[in-house]
Amino acid sequence: MSFASVVPETRSLLPRDLYTYAVPSDLEERVIPGVRVEIPFGRRSILGYVVERVATSDHQEVRPIASVLEEQPLILEHHLVLARRVAAWYCAPLGEVVRAMLPSRVRARPTGRRGGPRSMSRAVEEARAQRDATMPPVLTDAQRDAAAPLLSAIAQGIHRRVLLHGVTGSGKTEVYLAAIDAALAAGRGAIVLVPEIALTPQTIRRFAARFPGRVTVIHSALTDAERAAEWRRIRDGDVDVVVGSRSAVFAPVARPGVIVVDEEDASAYKQDRMPRYHAVEVALMLGELTAAPVVLGSATPRVETFYRAHTGGLELATLPARVTGRALPPIEVVDLREELRAGNVTPFSPALDRAIQDCSDSGGQSILFLNRRGTATVVLCRSCGEALTCANCSVSLVYHSERHRCDCHYCGLSITMPGACPQCGSRAIRGLGLGTERLEREMHERYPNLRLLRMDRDTTRSRDAYFEIYDRFRKHEADCLIGTQMVAKGWDLGNVRLVGIVNADTSLHFPDYRSGENTFALLTQVAGRAGRGDEPARVVLQTYTPEHYAVRHATTHDYLGFAHDEIRVRNTMHFPPFTRLCVCTFTHRSDAEAEAEARRTAQHLSDTLDPGAGLDVLGPTPAFLHRLRGEYRWQLTIRGMAIERAFPHLPRGRGWSIDVDPAQ
Repeated sequence: MSFASVVPETRSLLPRDLYTYAVPSDLEERVIPGVRVEIPFGRRSILGYVVERVATSDHQEVRPIASVLEEQPLILEHHLVLARRVAAWYCAPLGEVVRAMLPSRVRARPTGRRGGPRSMSRAVEEARAQRDATMPPVLTDAQRDAAAPLLSAIAQGIHRRVLLHGVTGSGKTEVYLAAIDAALAAGRGAIVLVPEIALTPQTIRRFAARFPGRVTVIHSALTDAERAAEWRRIRDGDVDVVVGSRSAVFAPVARPGVIVVDEEDASAYKQDRMPRYHAVEVALMLGELTAAPVVLGSATPRVETFYRAHTGGLELATLPARVTGRALPPIEVVDLREELRAGNVTPFSPALDRAIQDCSDSGGQSILFLNRRGTATVVLCRSCGEALTCANCSVSLVYHSERHRCDCHYCGLSITMPGACPQCGSRAIRGLGLGTERLEREMHERYPNLRLLRMDRDTTRSRDAYFEIYDRFRKHEADCLIGTQMVAKGWDLGNVRLVGIVNADTSLHFPDYRSGENTFALLTQVAGRAGRGDEPARVVLQTYTPEHYAVRHATTHDYLGFAHDEIRVRNTMHFPPFTRLCVCTFTHRSDAEAEAEARRTAQHLSDTLDPGAGLDVLGPTPAFLHRLRGEYRWQLTIRGMAIERAFPHLPRGRGWSIDVDPAQ
């Protein structure tokens, strides 16, 4: 009798990853790695995934596999290996990693019906649209040099890791397209990862036009039925170029020939729920397993990535100039402290005011960037000083005047704007602060003739809203686009002659060691939306902290200067890339219980870990969001280069979550 190691399909917290089952003689040929099987599990019968066949079992009584659901493996062989590597690297249950690889409709128990999606999203429509293939342009010398290591690796069928560091508008996408073209010519496929906010209609059209009939899209706006349908098209080999957001790294491309990660610095590549993987690291693992080159592209790469490229972990290719030969747009800095001293309390400095008017008069379009949504970021009583806070979370409610409601952007709580303070009864209750909703209203009042569009999470709730807003702005049906970070990436529109950064400091003062990096990247990326056409363009950047190194270097598009300063800070403070971090968070309805459990665990880890392992146990401390969705959160941090030595000792019980290499 032979046996199989199986991952059960269950959301229950299990004591181990793999369970051993006997393989009945009549299923001997069908039970192969990757197939889905029906197994007895306790008193139930559930589904599971065969990970490997084993000759022996350590258990005396082994229950048999009941049946095999599909003739062909559902999970590719290299994905089984990848799942185990991801689980080990991120200290995650193997079952959760396998679940992340498969759409929910694919994981569901077969019903005999295989109906497709009832409607099709714009993203899928764009990818599937019938069109003639566009001819590739002649690459510049810099683009050819950047593509060379990728083309060489594809020709040899070997794995290489390349950081493509190119300024905004430098033609990185053409390098990707050249590599994909070579991979397809070699009979292999391609995976292109793009942050959700950069997955614009323009991006999809560009790939679909170069490789008509071969491209599909995977991202969060797809329905469950659409996601399953596109997954099956990939698995069946109907398409071989996958463009998508974070989860597309698990697309079942049988033979990847190149893996592209565009805007590799995007925080969206880090999953914020179990399994908490980072798509960039998973892409590198996948490339190694499939002997495919991986290219990480960005104008503002993460400091860790840049450091690896200069210490041997990655090859470095550069595109130092815009493909058109035009200079990057000049950035004019406005010190908002001086504006306050002059009595200006509006969001518009004279410099920004003039720039908006000049841009409109010349027929250009403008983008106003403010990374805060809503009308007022806090609702405050001017009598007693109390702020209106969420009943479930330790955050202030945000006022949205269009709906006259105060919302929590974390748990979704929404209440009507009170007419009086709930604490003292005073009617002197006002919304303070500035969000995109209020900025749009003030723009209407100040420039009544300008046609405005707003892009934030509130205006893009429907499936295709993002595409509709993008297309309207591309067709010049609006003069000014107001938006959050959703407008910072992926917008390559030649008529944008002004970018106004209303407040550059919104992400700068967070209790996060990446706040400087995030601020620099966001400012540089949004500034890069300007000046992509033939007309001159400009950027007006308003800030209260013009002397901060992240802001100072952003105003001169100086990534190297920023990276030098940031690496020095990271080294001094002992943060990545000079160490690794693992954050363990305990959540409980009782604050006292959460604190007590976190303290017990921190003490246990301090007593258990080898003093010579080079690991520090920091905390416990309340999490930045101390209360979230009605539960209190306490966390402790393991710090050290070899944090995997702590993994066997980390807490795994109910209430605990583990985040290896956290994004914050």
